[in-house]
Amino acid sequence: MANKSVLIAGGICVVLALASFGIAYASGVSGVEDVNSVEPNEFIRGPNSTFSYTYTADMAAKGGSPGWYIMMDGEYLDNDENGRTDSCQNITFTVTDSQGVNVTEEASEFSCTAPSEGNAFSDEWYDPISDDGRILFAYVCATVDTTTGYDCAIGETYTITSDSQIYFMDKAELDGAYMKAGAKVLGGVGLAGIGSCCCGLGGILLLVGALTGKKPALAVGMIPQQGAVIGMQVPVQGQQPMGQMPTQQYTVGADIDSSSVADTPVSVWDN
Repeated sequence: MANKSVLIAGGICVVLALASFGIAYASGVSGVEDVNSVEPNEFIRGPNSTFSYTYTADMAAKGGSPGWYIMMDGEYLDNDENGRTDSCQNITFTVTDSQGVNVTEEASEFSCTAPSEGNAFSDEWYDPISDDGRILFAYVCATVDTTTGYDCAIGETYTITSDSQIYFMDKAELDGAYMKAGAKVLGGVGLAGIGSCCCGLGGILLLVGALTGKKPALAVGMIPQQGAVIGMQVPVQGQQPMGQMPTQQYTVGADIDSSSVADTPVSVWDN
């Protein structure tokens, strides 16, 4: 007989699993759409010759900030094969703090590294939009890069100035948009995992509930597996050794009337 309470618990787990799968799917689809809708071009300012931004505590948190990207019109070419991107070799820029102090060396890194076999690094790898007619050539307050050693103070406003027309991207802002959209995808994955656990648990409970339960009670007066009624006398012929058939003793002539027996023996051969 099935265990109803276990079956009910298993059914509830299965229903919860199906519901979580539906929510996970909706969240995942919405998250993927949000990720695809992030447009890096919306986070690029310029062209202009000067930009000012403040380095905040949020940027410094979680191991550092990806910083600000400085870009210009051009292509990632190295025709003279000197390891530098041709378009940015002669460009100059400066970084000053709110007091007007030049902190270009402390707060920025001029890279202008071209993609080539001799370079283990290229600015093109970090360009958020490839083949858009712009090249990335410098970084400001990218403190996530601990090897460069950017020295940027929280709450300080930095101004980037160049004699050429440049573009500016807040990489931390772009990453934040991707992380916000990606959180939905991760949430959907998490719900799917919970649903899988509930589904597995529900299946186990249903199986256990179907195979277990209380055994039916025996009828009053019945001996299990023999069908003999309690209180009836069962003939007993005496105790016999194990494995031998019961035997019964007989006395020869015990039931013969002596008056009907002839006194003189009769031979059957006389006839």
